[in-house]
Amino acid sequence: MRNHAEHIELSRDEAVQGMLELLPDSFGRDRYELVSMSDSYDRVLAEDVRYKTDVPNTLTCCMDSIAVHWDDFADLDEGLLPNTEKWTRGIDWEFANTGVAMPEGFDTAIVIEHVEVSEDEQHISIDAAPSARFAGTKAPGSTARAGQIAAKRGCIITPDVAACIASAGASCVAVVAKPRVVFIPTGDELIPPSIPFSRRAPQKFAGHGKVYESNSAVARGKVESWGGEFASLDIVPDDRDAIRAAILRACEGADIVILNAGSSKGSDDWSLEVLEELGQVVCHQTNHGPGHHSSYAIVNGIPIVGISGPSGGASFTLNFYLLPLMKRFLGLDPAPVKLPARLAAPFPAGRMQKLASTPSEQLPGEQRPAEATRPQDVFYSIKFLTLSVGDDGTLIATPVPGHPGSAKTQHSNAYCMLPAGINCAPPEPGEVILAELRNQAL
Repeated sequence: MRNHAEHIELSRDEAVQGMLELLPDSFGRDRYELVSMSDSYDRVLAEDVRYKTDVPNTLTCCMDSIAVHWDDFADLDEGLLPNTEKWTRGIDWEFANTGVAMPEGFDTAIVIEHVEVSEDEQHISIDAAPSARFAGTKAPGSTARAGQIAAKRGCIITPDVAACIASAGASCVAVVAKPRVVFIPTGDELIPPSIPFSRRAPQKFAGHGKVYESNSAVARGKVESWGGEFASLDIVPDDRDAIRAAILRACEGADIVILNAGSSKGSDDWSLEVLEELGQVVCHQTNHGPGHHSSYAIVNGIPIVGISGPSGGASFTLNFYLLPLMKRFLGLDPAPVKLPARLAAPFPAGRMQKLASTPSEQLPGEQRPAEATRPQDVFYSIKFLTLSVGDDGTLIATPVPGHPGSAKTQHSNAYCMLPAGINCAPPEPGEVILAELRNQAL
């Protein structure tokens, strides 16, 4: 039997920090591509975008109005208006509209609501005077000067940012290349969901005794929503040489690899032995559950994210361990976003708390004992929540019972990490906890 006593267990934060410290400074920063503005949304800007010209680039009207000459008003006493009976359109006045360059030779505007225009639109009368020369106008360069930054490198191109880029005169931009993430599903028990099932002849079902592979679905959705390119290898059997070959193949064309095997201790779990042989293991397991058998390694300079379990657990471990790497590749802050929320109800008792309430202190054979590499380590449990906004505008967190991936938890929109164990008291209703959204965004 293989010895797992030397497995490195780290906290979530320690694992991420350890991995990020091993990545080179050039990780993701040397691959840019030029895309049209229509293809730029949600991409990360690779270079500053600067204004081509002054904005506006000439004296511009900033309201629907008529353009006039200030000299016709400059010498009048306060409250007096010039006689406009003989004013002629194009000579003494002209229409001027919002955002349009002022007609040549005119320097001041009067809002149209103070103007009465003749039916032939050649003459006017006014009932108000402008306050000063250039009133109702914008000077050249008053919004931005040529060469000024319109959008900074490293920002995500939202619709608002795209509008700023377009107003600067750019029709295409340089963006950080999408990280290429390759997924490796492993396990003798896995089959593709495409294999048909016949209720009339279940004994002929090719997947009898097997499990539909589903983690690639959640991985693809997250990778693509986080701005990456996803590819998946075929299912790899629990064979050491096959796993080794799959990892090396994935590393050839990937920026990040997801190894769907985790670090379990089954007799046919070879992922960690292979990773130790090929590269450097950052951690073999983490101090939380579900997701205890999550691992990190680097092979040929490529970070390997080891995830395990059904898709319900794989979902948040991808948030924990894949998202920071993708953010780092894209030049974004990899730190998780945690939201303070007030607890609305007690958390359901966990298995360890339930066992503590029984007379027997002996753990049953199917109950995994708490593991800790260091004496001071604490094991954490993932709890699902529904976040809502209270009457006072603060976030309210309501615990959701059920295990990850169950129908009960599918409507939850957040989760939190709590210390687990018989001596760990959960927060009480009314206390503030830190929650994270299940569907993370960049």
